[in-house]
Amino acid sequence: MLLSFILLALFFVITAALARAYHMREEGLVEEWSEKGKSDLATGEPAKAFEDFRNALSYGPENRFVELRLAEALLADGRYAEARSYLLALWESAPGSGEVSLDLAHDSLRLGNVNEAIHYLGDAILGSWEREPALNRRNVRVELCELLLSHGRTADAQAEIAGLAADTPPGNAPQREETGRFFLRAGEPDRALVEFEAALHVDPRESKWLAEAGQAAFQAGDYSRAETYLSRAVREDPSLGAQQSLELVRDVLANDPFYLGLSEEEVARRIARDLDQGLARLRACQASGTPSSLSLPALQGLAKDAQDFQKRVSRRALERSPQEQNDAIQLTFKIVDATSKGCGPGTGLDQALELIEKQSQGRAP
Repeated sequence: MLLSFILLALFFVITAALARAYHMREEGLVEEWSEKGKSDLATGEPAKAFEDFRNALSYGPENRFVELRLAEALLADGRYAEARSYLLALWESAPGSGEVSLDLAHDSLRLGNVNEAIHYLGDAILGSWEREPALNRRNVRVELCELLLSHGRTADAQAEIAGLAADTPPGNAPQREETGRFFLRAGEPDRALVEFEAALHVDPRESKWLAEAGQAAFQAGDYSRAETYLSRAVREDPSLGAQQSLELVRDVLANDPFYLGLSEEEVARRIARDLDQGLARLRACQASGTPSSLSLPALQGLAKDAQDFQKRVSRRALERSPQEQNDAIQLTFKIVDATSKGCGPGTGLDQALELIEKQSQGRAP
């Protein structure tokens, strides 16, 4: 009996050792096939990767990591319906997984379901990530911002970009610059400028950020600040292509009669100069033959108004009378609107006048 117990114990020890060795061999095969699958996926062979991951699953059928990689191989191979079945099964077993939600978003997008993709991207932002959760969540939010902007959902994009800005570390200049570009694309140049200036606080001489800050200030109508940043950008790197924008900004600053701090004489000079520029454009527009039958009567009417104004108001009277100055600038702005509609957007000083007119709404000289 003692011998039987000894033999039985020995049998259990041998069996356990064999079982451990078998499981270790299985784990080794799972790892081996998984590494091969990742390599094939990285080299652009998703069909081979799918077979590799399927082999890995035969040795580790409950390995969620391998199931997820298999689904990603199917996605890369364009087998979206098959990938979806794997991903949905994974999502049901772990609905809080950020990685699974991200893959479901990609699958939904490739199947043409944008709303569903947006939903899963939101889940991925809120989901759990085993590695680098902050970075992964930011990357997903960046992807969501891109998707929303590309589909014209500006209001939704603005909310996500605001979330992106809130989660961006103050000293991470590249991320602040990236957030600023999103704000600019979403039509929020003021908020974009805040982000670009934060990036410049880290590196004040980065020419690209200087140019972007200048562009944001320009779109926000802050031409003084735009001139500051654009001039610095041109000094740092003339090849950036910011020179044309800088010249336009300087034309606006040099011709805007509403600019704060101007003397009465300078206001009058600018109004007279703007009117002369407007009249020159009006004549050129009429002579070009471009105006349509709808815009031509308006241009002819303005030409007559301009003639009447010039007969009625001398240059000396224009310099002395605030009322005449107001009439002159209003006439100029009417010409700007009419010529823009009749002959298209202007260039150089004409474009500067369009910007001055746009910014002047609600103001008086």
